[in-house]
Amino acid sequence: MIRYRRYEDVLIEKLKDPKHAEAFLNANIEAFMEDGEIGALMLSFEHLIKANYSVSKIAKKVGISRTHLYRIFDNETNPSFNIVMEIIKSLGFKIEAKKIKIA
Repeated sequence: MIRYRRYEDVLIEKLKDPKHAEAFLNANIEAFMEDGEIGALMLSFEHLIKANYSVSKIAKKVGISRTHLYRIFDNETNPSFNIVMEIIKSLGFKIEAKKIKIA
């Protein structure tokens, strides 16, 4: 009998690897830069947090309540730029700028 696993469980398992986590975050930031879909970016944060930390721990590091962080994940509220940057930092990443051509 074939045993199936949920996609999210497999993804979270893979995101425990720092190289996978970095590639995943970079791909999601790049997608956000193209389409502006903040909900998808927040979902990627949620997966990264679940893979490596706890929501409570990250919320405390960011300086917001756990409930507020879940509301961000559920697309009930849009986070400020400061909160986005604090989440990225609390996950152990930083953002670097790269010059692009503008049409």
